Amino acid sequence: MENKRKIVIVGASYRAMHGFINNIQKYYGEQYEIAGVSDLTIDKVEDLNSYIDKNFKAYNDFDLMLAEVRPDVAVIANIDCVHVDYLEKTLAAGVRSVVEKPLCVDAKQSQRVRDAIRKYPNIEAVTAHNMRYHPASLKIKEVLDSGRIGKVRSINFTETLDVDHGASYFQRWNRTMNASGGLLIHKSSHHFDMLNWFIGSYAKNVSAHGDLLAYGENNCPFDKNEIADNCHKCQKTKEECRYRTELTGPRYYLHKSNLEKGDYTPDLCVFSPDIDITDHVSVGIRYKNGVHACYTLCAHSAVESMRVEIEGTIARLEYEVIYSSDPNISKSEGDLNGHYQILRVIEFGKPVETVKIPEVKGSHGGADLLMCKDLFGGESSDSKATLEDGLQAVLIGIAANESMRTGKVVELESLEKQETFV
Repeated sequence: MENKRKIVIVGASYRAMHGFINNIQKYYGEQYEIAGVSDLTIDKVEDLNSYIDKNFKAYNDFDLMLAEVRPDVAVIANIDCVHVDYLEKTLAAGVRSVVEKPLCVDAKQSQRVRDAIRKYPNIEAVTAHNMRYHPASLKIKEVLDSGRIGKVRSINFTETLDVDHGASYFQRWNRTMNASGGLLIHKSSHHFDMLNWFIGSYAKNVSAHGDLLAYGENNCPFDKNEIADNCHKCQKTKEECRYRTELTGPRYYLHKSNLEKGDYTPDLCVFSPDIDITDHVSVGIRYKNGVHACYTLCAHSAVESMRVEIEGTIARLEYEVIYSSDPNISKSEGDLNGHYQILRVIEFGKPVETVKIPEVKGSHGGADLLMCKDLFGGESSDSKATLEDGLQAVLIGIAANESMRTGKVVELESLEKQETFV
């Protein structure tokens, strides 16, 4: 036990549990010890302990946890808008940091990340962009790096979230700009990082359009007096409101103390006036190396899918996945097992070539497992996303939000210098 490296977890969250704690304990328990978990309340950590039958030392004071545990690694996986707070403290303490995406939620916070990168260049810190580790992403990157399609000219990237998955973001804290920066930062930073990684460059400028078309009070089909702030307080049945969700499984057990105290639970009404993020967005990105990218996200669709189309000088690469519609698979909780996926290369004047994608078990199509192997398994790869990579992904989202607000093309270089953008 004394020879084990110590890990502390910030945030007794589902993401911390599913993406990190479970994998670390199952596969790297001989090398690492989870020596403490912190959240806003001790009760929240005890909810996690009870659910997974552990006895992690609970803290509601991160500074105290750092001082007492003196960890080797800190995994930051709490609410998005405070990631940078804990990153700064962790780096200042000389502790290796693994930060769940996104690193920050607005331009002012992005400058703090930039300052931290400059101030602590010798302390290892990575952004947990697990989508890089999805077997399909790794295979696409391999094909691109091999030169199989030639020089990349343009990319179209489209993701649709089915109603259950899409609505989940509007039932949780993610639904406000202050907490998450909107889906273009909370969710799309994954995709923007993939685009940057595939292209091998960072964005130069961004333009975007987006609206709140499915959720929020303006799209509510009910009289406001007929609904409640939470599903568990609402009289509407599932037959009356398709978005009704029940607090079961981790949704209940990880928020049990909050439910008992009347605090936050992840079953907020999707028609709340508090919602100020978009659910349909289109983004145009011009890269420093001249590549053009088009990105589209729909958070209210009949199908869960992703499609990537990459045009090269020699060939075209296409990737498509349609996720299972099995109601027993809870997409909102990350168990996204592909029902159908195909990767193919189409060279000018030649037959279509199908590229085999390896199968990996685990959450997010095996991406979480492969990411943890890279971070904690002693087999470091070129797939790790640095703080700079994480920052550049977020900057695209920040620029897109600003473009939607102003109707203008936003230059990323000027964005980092502005302190008025929020």
